[in-house]
Amino acid sequence: MKYEITGKPYYPILRVSLEIGDRFFVRPKSVFAFDINAKWKAGDFYLFYVETYPSELLVLSPFYGDISYIDVAGQTIYVNSSALLAFHGDLTIDDKWGGAREFFSEDEDLLFKVTGKGGIFLCANGIIYKKWISSTTFIDEENILAFEPSLNYKPYLLENDERSFYAFDGGGNIYFQSRIHKKDDKK
Repeated sequence: MKYEITGKPYYPILRVSLEIGDRFFVRPKSVFAFDINAKWKAGDFYLFYVETYPSELLVLSPFYGDISYIDVAGQTIYVNSSALLAFHGDLTIDDKWGGAREFFSEDEDLLFKVTGKGGIFLCANGIIYKKWISSTTFIDEENILAFEPSLNYKPYLLENDERSFYAFDGGGNIYFQSRIHKKDDKK
């Protein structure tokens, strides 16, 4: 599978070229154009594939902001369910592991545990920023998109602040967005 992201960071389009044998999973209502060779099956994420000839899909984020690719490469990464736009490869998206429902204070967001070989596409409000965490860093939970399991984390409340923060440390990458998701920010 080949891909290209154009129009970064605020109005990106993800162009995906599928060959026979490729399987591409994408959030419903995010594919806005595809050619006649593409086949699909509905589900929590739509599965797109081709049987005879190559195909191309065009994908938009549901938010006004960036799209970024992370190669999972046989590792594990934790991903905010709102930020997972699409994925490919032999990945397991686990929404039932112990911390899936407890991480975010909003009922609609889960923390997916993504494992296997393949890659994921994140979507965000604003830009996506990748930061290496080596010392304790506090991040507003509404800005968190994904992070590596090598990071330790625990809830942290600032005095007189109604936002929820997480304190991260331990050495690893975290991906966050420059703006928070709001229901009225969706396209």
